[in-house]
Amino acid sequence: MATSGQRTFKRNAHINYFLRCLGALPASAEGHDSNRITIAYFCLSGLDLLGALEKKTTEEQRKGWVEWIWSLQAPEGGFRGSTYMTTSNPETSPGHLPSTYTALLCLAILRAPLDRLNRPGLKAFLRRCQAPDGSFSPLPRTSSSHTTDFQSDLRMTYCAVVIADILKDVSAFDRSSCISFMNQCRTWEGAYASRAGVTEAQGGTTYCAVASLSLLQPDTPNREDTIRWSTQRQLGGFQGRPGKLQDVCYSFWIGAALGILGQPDLLDSTLNTAFLLSAQSPLGGFGKEPDDYPDPYHSYLALAALALTPDPDLDLKPLDARWNISRDTADWLREEIREQSLDT
Repeated sequence: MATSGQRTFKRNAHINYFLRCLGALPASAEGHDSNRITIAYFCLSGLDLLGALEKKTTEEQRKGWVEWIWSLQAPEGGFRGSTYMTTSNPETSPGHLPSTYTALLCLAILRAPLDRLNRPGLKAFLRRCQAPDGSFSPLPRTSSSHTTDFQSDLRMTYCAVVIADILKDVSAFDRSSCISFMNQCRTWEGAYASRAGVTEAQGGTTYCAVASLSLLQPDTPNREDTIRWSTQRQLGGFQGRPGKLQDVCYSFWIGAALGILGQPDLLDSTLNTAFLLSAQSPLGGFGKEPDDYPDPYHSYLALAALALTPDPDLDLKPLDARWNISRDTADWLREEIREQSLDT
């Protein structure tokens, strides 16, 4: 149901919230300036799931956003996170792996033809981001900005695997070492930590592993243990690991993992929806928990979590859980990549 107690899904407020965030963010967001494209993804994908993007934005706005995204494409492949990251030296302003993932999804949401995409450069960029152990860094390992093992965790693996899946070319990196790295991140609990040697599993990195493995091989190893661990995280909403509080983002991370593993019915969608709706802000958006301030990250992931469970009262587009965009946008992107491949 779209209502839990006194809580009603605030569709128009959420639409206005994402529109406001596309226009401007508070001064407190200044520290995230290097991740502008990812913030744009949260807002654009949120409006897409709400079916409001074309209705509430102008063609001129959408064209302007498309041109801004293309301005972030690095000469040697991939996309930067913000225009302020650009310098005259490609070595000091390379592409950034998570920004490349969100840039591709933003272009698809905006239905921008991908004829300007540097596909050979993008595949080379992925190869430069991969380490001998199969993990990925956010920046090319040849870059002067690269730091050994900096953020080389399952989040980066997920971004790389989805980019390769979008391109329909897993030859862009070493598939076997990538799978081996993910298997080494598996903990005694049955779920996945961020890196090998980290002893505690977490909901976000478990999603990254489950989604990535599902795109690279037919079966997820030891899936029953992962399902058991995931279902044990529900308190109403979901916690990211044992002993922690509920947070709306884990309703997506763990709910999507259960869906990919073929067990979406093992979560209590009524309790989960009630928790998510209780975290809505009166002015739109979602906080990480009830009565918390909203932000684009939690607002989008709460909406994505709601889109995992069909509810006609919510009227949200179905979600592609592996790529984390609406299914109709994922279908458009697959067809666009196919057509661009035929033209080359």
